[in-house]
Amino acid sequence: MLLKARLMKEHWSLIVSKPDQANLTKFMAGDFISVTLEDCRARIRDVAGEDIGDDAYNSFRALANHRNKMVHFFHQGLDSDEKAKAQIVAEHCRSWFHLHRLLNRWGGYFHDFGSEIAHADRAMKGHRKYLAAKFKALKPELDAARKAGSAPKACSACGFKAAIPDALDDQIASLRCLVCDHTETQVELECPHCGESVVLANEGYATCDHCGGSIEPEHLVDVLTKDVVGTKDYFETGLPANCGTCEGYHTVVERDDMYFCANCFELSDHVEQCEWCNELNTGDMEHSYSVGCSHCDGKVGWEKDDD
Repeated sequence: MLLKARLMKEHWSLIVSKPDQANLTKFMAGDFISVTLEDCRARIRDVAGEDIGDDAYNSFRALANHRNKMVHFFHQGLDSDEKAKAQIVAEHCRSWFHLHRLLNRWGGYFHDFGSEIAHADRAMKGHRKYLAAKFKALKPELDAARKAGSAPKACSACGFKAAIPDALDDQIASLRCLVCDHTETQVELECPHCGESVVLANEGYATCDHCGGSIEPEHLVDVLTKDVVGTKDYFETGLPANCGTCEGYHTVVERDDMYFCANCFELSDHVEQCEWCNELNTGDMEHSYSVGCSHCDGKVGWEKDDD
């Protein structure tokens, strides 16, 4: 419903399954078939230009499956199976983590509902008590990780200090929570507005808890490239590159022989030059001379525009 609300901010017809057949009178009367979750994601990407990552989408799908079972009065073993309950709460936590981040990113559209969003966040923290038994049982494993030099960090989804870090380099780390199975990539940086430490998780957007300033991918690119040896703005290397996953423009930087997108946090092992516009991109550029890359239309598009 909240994703549909985001589409409504673009145009009401976008939440109708077939926008070309949308009728305002029927819409106001509730006489229409609404968009599916899959199509909702596609329209937010294609119309609003904002992608919902695979991790977030898969979390929403998993929670939707539980919801459908409950609506149809069948969820086998839920009343008596504590393990099943814990699994659902874990999925709920992961979904709320992703949804809460989207709502923060879309603050301009949902600012009138700040108190309701804060109330939902408090309620979610109350649900996490169902995972306390699992956290307690994991103490030996968490202690072992701590002794091995991988001190657990607080999980962004469930809140328990059970996320085991695996450093990719001195600024980027991948974490997996042993309690709720949430995985994320974290980058810690100084807020460009106040200088306090801020942790970004899974995407290059955040709001500083200290000053309320907005942090965006371009800030992260600046941080990750400030010590790069070479000419200004990667002039000789062609970097930053474009991301073939999220289509971020100049969001991909080089990190220890890997390429990291400061927008979607995707890691790639190589970049390729577009055969038409010469921009560097992650992904396959085999047919780019004809069809272009994420930021050009190639020869076919150029000839079409010329006509």
